[in-house]
Amino acid sequence: MQSTFWGLGSKIRTKERSSAVLASYRERHGLRDLPWPDSGMIKNLLFSLGIIAGPLLAGGPPSLSAQDDLTVRIVPRVGLLAPDTYFYEEFAHFAGDEPTEWTTGSLGRAAFVGLGMEVGYKDRGIFLRGELAHTFEGWLSAVRGIVIPRVLFEPPTVVNTFLDVPAAITFASLQLVLPTQFEVRGIRPYGLVGGGGKWYHFGSPTEPNTVEAILPSGGFTAALELGGGVSFSLFGLAFDAQARDSINRYWGKTQHDLVFSGGVVWRIR
Repeated sequence: MQSTFWGLGSKIRTKERSSAVLASYRERHGLRDLPWPDSGMIKNLLFSLGIIAGPLLAGGPPSLSAQDDLTVRIVPRVGLLAPDTYFYEEFAHFAGDEPTEWTTGSLGRAAFVGLGMEVGYKDRGIFLRGELAHTFEGWLSAVRGIVIPRVLFEPPTVVNTFLDVPAAITFASLQLVLPTQFEVRGIRPYGLVGGGGKWYHFGSPTEPNTVEAILPSGGFTAALELGGGVSFSLFGLAFDAQARDSINRYWGKTQHDLVFSGGVVWRIR
């Protein structure tokens, strides 16, 4: 599917930005998996979580109160991934300092399914949660643009080709869950901070095409997670609902993947 627009308008970039993006493109495009950006920061965060949570979970003499026993809970959850729509922009060719061919990509929403395990002491106000999750039915909408040069008295034109690429993300994280010390009608809010990693997966365009679009390669990246949620009971079951932002660097851009999810809490100890 193609659409033609007159004029270069919004696609002309300054020489400084075009040169920087082109250098980034040349450096990356052996289409190899990306290295672990900012992995040192994530390792330090996970180490700090261990330093904070370790004494709180394991330290101190055992209490005679049953409420202070170690609690282990399983939390299967489902929800929606709402990623930062602007995923990347890459330039392929230039005429002087102006781009003549480029590709932009935007990630769409996807179903989110995960499984978490929480360990902690209820009365100490802290839980350590590990979680694995994956998205389904996601896609990347890519647009490849090319400038058709001026012919005689005809002005230059921009031809866009639209491509749909299957996409999925796998999440692995370790989170520190910090419940508040108050409840409102049985609803107890909490905050969370954590770190881990994400694996991006991309397929081939769903429709045949002859254009040379620049499509992203899959790979691993470290991630920071910030968010919060609420826990409550309904019909004798315990529920958990949360919203969090998974933040990382991928393809030269800071990505924000918002996750809205809920699940049933099963206490196994």
